[in-house]
Amino acid sequence: MLDADISKRVWIARYLMVIGIVILHVPPYQALSELDGSIFGYIKAFFAHGVFRASVPVLTVMSGYLIFATQLHLKPVKLFKKKVSTLLVPLILWNLPLAIAVYLVQRFNIIDYQFSMELYPFDLFIWLDANLGLSRIPINYPLNFLRDLFVIALLSPLIGWVLKKGAFLGLVGVFIVYFYNVEGELILRNSMLISFYCGALLAYKAYDLRRLDKYAFPCLLSFVVVCISIVAFQIENRELFRMVSPFMIWPALSLLESTKLGTLLYRYSGNSFFTFLAHGPLLVILWVVFNKLPVELPYYVFWLLTPITIVCLTIIANRLLKCVAPRVALFVLGNR
Repeated sequence: MLDADISKRVWIARYLMVIGIVILHVPPYQALSELDGSIFGYIKAFFAHGVFRASVPVLTVMSGYLIFATQLHLKPVKLFKKKVSTLLVPLILWNLPLAIAVYLVQRFNIIDYQFSMELYPFDLFIWLDANLGLSRIPINYPLNFLRDLFVIALLSPLIGWVLKKGAFLGLVGVFIVYFYNVEGELILRNSMLISFYCGALLAYKAYDLRRLDKYAFPCLLSFVVVCISIVAFQIENRELFRMVSPFMIWPALSLLESTKLGTLLYRYSGNSFFTFLAHGPLLVILWVVFNKLPVELPYYVFWLLTPITIVCLTIIANRLLKCVAPRVALFVLGNR
């Protein structure tokens, strides 16, 4: 069992990172090289290319830690059943309806929007990709995280064996696999393998997760400076940042735990998975609506209000679903 304080921080981190992913995905994507020099442009880039690029690494490290802290890696059958329920089932259920909707939109030319896939006319392999992400990002693109996490989680028994034989030598091996992309298309975002292994290593070695808390403020300051540098120097390769950022963010979160914001995040943290699953389609809908408004609004209004709108909508929708159809809610949310 996790310590109560650590468990609380995990829930706070999970919801904060999911909200960060929502902010990160607010369309349209703008490369660092395309910054227009405006103050808003730099602020957006600071969060989109800096701060919240750490969201997936933080969530991945925590996933690795939790699997190994609960010793689920020692029970392969139970591990498989649980991850099918908590990751694979939501991956399919939250891709399939969107895939059908996109098919109908493209077939009948309902709206003018460039989706990531052409699902009309029907092609079996493209539809498998759209729903499972076999060789590329699925149609509900944020769920690529679930796809890769499912694969890596199933590798946990192997990772456990590597940890037992030589934890730090194994870390070197994981870096080699990552650097040369040895796993090919098995893991699409292969830097997740390193993050997951680091989380597993922390649990395997039973490290005190509060060890760096005394350096919380320097960690936060360092993280902010790195994010500013990414924007200022237009650093496109952020792989190293993704790998080290969780170890700056985790201790920094100790500063948040006892604040009103931390309490608020913890109170509503049960909505984190629903928010993650639903935010992709909601972003598309809100972007289409924004572009169809009869009056022209500044883009920064959309960028500021969209994450707030999605967070509020998903809290309401999640509660409504659990009240009206609790069994359905349990199933589509992976028994969470």
